Amino acid sequence: MFAKKKNQVLSRGGFLEVLKIALPLVLSHSCHAMNMFVDRLMLARFSQEAVAASFAAGVTNFTIACFFIGTIGYTGTFVAQYEGANHRERIGQSVWQGIYLALLGGALLATGYFWAQPLFEAFHHEAQVIAEEIRYFRVLSLGGIILMLSCVLPCFWTGRGKTRFVLGVSFVITLCNIPFNYILIYGKFGLMPRGIVGAALGTILSEGVGVLIYLAAFLHPVFRRHFQTLNCRINGKLLARMLRFGLPNGVNMAVDLASFNTFALLLGCYGVSIQEATSIAFGINNIAFCPVIGIAMMASILVGQAVGAEKIPLAKKSVRSCLILVTLYNALMIVLFTFFQHVVLAPFIRSGDTAQISSIAFAGTMLYFISGYLFFDGFNMVLSNALRGAGDTRFTMFAMTLEGIICFALPCVVLYRLGFPWWTLWLTMIAYIILLGFIFIVRYKQGAWTKMRVIEENALPDNEEILL
Repeated sequence: MFAKKKNQVLSRGGFLEVLKIALPLVLSHSCHAMNMFVDRLMLARFSQEAVAASFAAGVTNFTIACFFIGTIGYTGTFVAQYEGANHRERIGQSVWQGIYLALLGGALLATGYFWAQPLFEAFHHEAQVIAEEIRYFRVLSLGGIILMLSCVLPCFWTGRGKTRFVLGVSFVITLCNIPFNYILIYGKFGLMPRGIVGAALGTILSEGVGVLIYLAAFLHPVFRRHFQTLNCRINGKLLARMLRFGLPNGVNMAVDLASFNTFALLLGCYGVSIQEATSIAFGINNIAFCPVIGIAMMASILVGQAVGAEKIPLAKKSVRSCLILVTLYNALMIVLFTFFQHVVLAPFIRSGDTAQISSIAFAGTMLYFISGYLFFDGFNMVLSNALRGAGDTRFTMFAMTLEGIICFALPCVVLYRLGFPWWTLWLTMIAYIILLGFIFIVRYKQGAWTKMRVIEENALPDNEEILL
């Protein structure tokens, strides 16, 4: 028994290996959570309308972007499987195909500047909130190319399990994000206060700093020699494979976020206090959610590398380690959100603003609801990413698309239209996440993913590739 436990902790795929690789990713996503937390905190102290609008407009922008993020983000799986199969000469070119898709996606996102007004006017929020939503969404849309590049470039490191550099860049972004937002939101050093527009500009500028660092490192001579990072030609066969597996992943992410966005926008229709409370609650929830994303990404990377190397038992062991780590972490978050709400809510309180009392009370209730689904959400994240890491993107697309629409978005719309209270929408969300957890557990246990592979069986020499 002792030998078995020691094997789970110390050997490949055990806790220590997963922690060694995943911890930088966890901390990196924690930096991202801190960025959003600080943005919401500064906007909460700026005005109620600004913080309410930032959540609705931010989630809407991210929902639309998720189709492209999910597609180009699958670059990491190709990098992982090429690494596992020891075909490193294909890694640089894989990243370049992702970069081209990122540029296309960013250009399409920029068109949001022109249709932001009719989009948010259709949501029927309060007039002042709508005006802020439009301004925030327009700036984020114009910065879409930066967002896309900041998603695809780290794949070069995360796919190979080299996550410390990603952590370093994330730390730099956070160090830039906080002062940028402070200066632009409140208008310091002679600048006029920009409010919610300043928050969007600060986010884009700080992400831009990260993109420049990633590009400079990606083109370093060492990487050019070992990973062919200057091989920027469009590879038709490789691009087609990336789209074949990446597009279902993009659809999956887009529909999942669209269902959540429907939920968030409907909550905003219950009044500005509920909308502000939702923004605060999910700003806090990011503290729990973003580190889980880091561990789940690690599951995808380790499964991808193991599948590429045809070591399925190692893949299963890595997933088991990730599930245990996520469960332990979410247990701590449940304790925090249940028994120490006064600590996590205190920074959002505007002194002397009696109108905000109800928003804080609602946010506290929402934290209880969040605690109700954290365990199953952790299972969803790890298992769905493990399936994607092997190439099982079509099942995850159909499962999350059908359930997201039928079991989450549509029931929320019906409940709102029938005049049910806001908290019934939260009960629907909990039921949706629990059901999705059971679906992924069954799919993972069936083992179809163990026979999948996203890269070609034998990498062709460069002169045999079909190029466009």
